Amino acid sequence: MLQPTQKGVLVIKQGIIEYDGQTYKTQPVKISVTDAVELPKDPNDPDFKAGEGIHLVAEVSNANPYLNEPVTVVYKLYFDPRFQVRNVQEVDNPKYNGFYSQQINIDKLEAVQGKYDGQDYAMVLWRKVILYPQETGAKPLEPLAINLDIDVPTGRRNFFLEPEYKSVSRTISAGARTLNVKPLPEAGKPANFTGAVGKFNFEVNASKTELRSGESLDLDISVSGTGNLKLFTLPKPSFQVPLKFSIQNIKNKSTHLYLE
Repeated sequence: MLQPTQKGVLVIKQGIIEYDGQTYKTQPVKISVTDAVELPKDPNDPDFKAGEGIHLVAEVSNANPYLNEPVTVVYKLYFDPRFQVRNVQEVDNPKYNGFYSQQINIDKLEAVQGKYDGQDYAMVLWRKVILYPQETGAKPLEPLAINLDIDVPTGRRNFFLEPEYKSVSRTISAGARTLNVKPLPEAGKPANFTGAVGKFNFEVNASKTELRSGESLDLDISVSGTGNLKLFTLPKPSFQVPLKFSIQNIKNKSTHLYLE
């Protein structure tokens, strides 16, 4: 086990042995020695703080949305890659009062490389939720808090030269956030507006374009795009023709029409 005593490019020279009449040599090894890396504090040290080396962050896609405009909130857990994180549990679960919320399932909690405050960290995407504000004004988001166990390297090694760790339990919070929800503009607002906010494309397809008396057709109405699709219903069709149609049933975005 070698410990460098100076910085710079150091060379470990060849090792040479003779065995059974043969000479064997290793290749020289170059090692670049840089400034010392600051080790994490001992978790039993009274100066060790919960926020050192581990952070829970709530990233908000838009802090000034319109009423009913979807906002994505992503919670990310950053921690020093030298740490080992275990037994993560949520202790304070935000209720999102004043919002319609839809949580997005995360298939696998996996640590990837990330940056926090300009430094390299390991990052886990912990939770993702889409919020639809139902009220205007300053709307606070309750913080998400989690409890976890952290194994912190002490800087020492055991008999087998493996790094030693000490464990500590901590509770960390993403902190409170506030969204300033704006009312929808009144200028140009349709009289039958029901709250759909976003960019949408409507498509209408009829099974027939010509009908005889007593015949029926299927009218499929679909909508696609981005916005609060969960919070509005498809518009009912209207017919500007000198004929009478009766809507018999509406199911799964399909309208069945009969010619009277």
